[in-house]
Amino acid sequence: DNDNDNDADPFCDFVPIENDEDVVTVFEKSVQYYNDHNTALSENALNKLKRPSVLVHVRKDPNAPKPPPPPSYLEHMADPNESETMTMLSFYSFPEGDGEGEGGNGIKDPEEFGLFLRKVWKPFGALGRVYVAKEGVNAQMSIPTNVLDNFRQCCMQIPELGKYMENGINIDPVPLTMEQFAVAGDMDGRPVPPFRNLHIRVRQQIVADGLDKSLDWENAGYDMPPLEWHQKLKEARDAKNMGESNQNADKNDESNTTNDAPIIFDCRNDYETAVGKFEGAIPLNTTNFRDSWEVLEEQLKDAPKDAPIMTYCTGGIRCVKVGAYLTQELGFTNVSNYTS
Repeated sequence: DNDNDNDADPFCDFVPIENDEDVVTVFEKSVQYYNDHNTALSENALNKLKRPSVLVHVRKDPNAPKPPPPPSYLEHMADPNESETMTMLSFYSFPEGDGEGEGGNGIKDPEEFGLFLRKVWKPFGALGRVYVAKEGVNAQMSIPTNVLDNFRQCCMQIPELGKYMENGINIDPVPLTMEQFAVAGDMDGRPVPPFRNLHIRVRQQIVADGLDKSLDWENAGYDMPPLEWHQKLKEARDAKNMGESNQNADKNDESNTTNDAPIIFDCRNDYETAVGKFEGAIPLNTTNFRDSWEVLEEQLKDAPKDAPIMTYCTGGIRCVKVGAYLTQELGFTNVSNYTS
């Protein structure tokens, strides 16, 4: 009966949806219409509805604010689908604090932060496995090489990553062609891609340590760069050789002392150490990282608190945790972690 009104606005009978209550109202009306319509028809009627349905019409609001401009790291970005290679990378971060407001922010809500990472990394076509916990982030990923710089800029602008990414992003210097990437992984002896999707999982810790409390991961000793590490290993080897060559010399001669030689700990698990270790390193020979603390206490029970201690692992996270434990729990003052 209101033809003129309907011509003016064909959607005049639509229910506006502006809040959660309106959504509930629309679904209630849909169910009511479904029941009224089918009740009025015979059992075998062909025009019976199979289920309640809703028709949604979206109109542009002329007064709506303009969307924000894209982030700077997405400007003029190449199409990741056109990349001819994939680059493997890894990184970890320990933001200040423990996620509970102690000593900084940490990651207060790992679930929300994981969703945020998935959203901001989607434009890059990122693949990989990422663990998020209140203490930080641990990521192993592959990125289309033609957007690698954009991805790095993105990570640097995320406060929980940025300056807290220990040693920055570890990037494989040799990208993989798509053919190489397709067979670079292994599953039960069968070649597969290293990653097929982006998996972001929330954990209690990014590496389980078995400690009763979270330590200050920013206070974990000195990050020793590779060249200095190499030089320290050489000095330790030379000191050991000199001590052996002078083993028949006067033991009271102070010039023959090797007390300044560093104590080098291999903080990896036993199966990793079996592959190889640095010369002179003491392996912890643990099956699980959480077993490290008793071994360290036993190994260092007679060591002076200023003894030079050097630690290394595989990716760096375990070194940080060991360095923090040695410094804060055992009171050692000259702890270094291998940075690479």
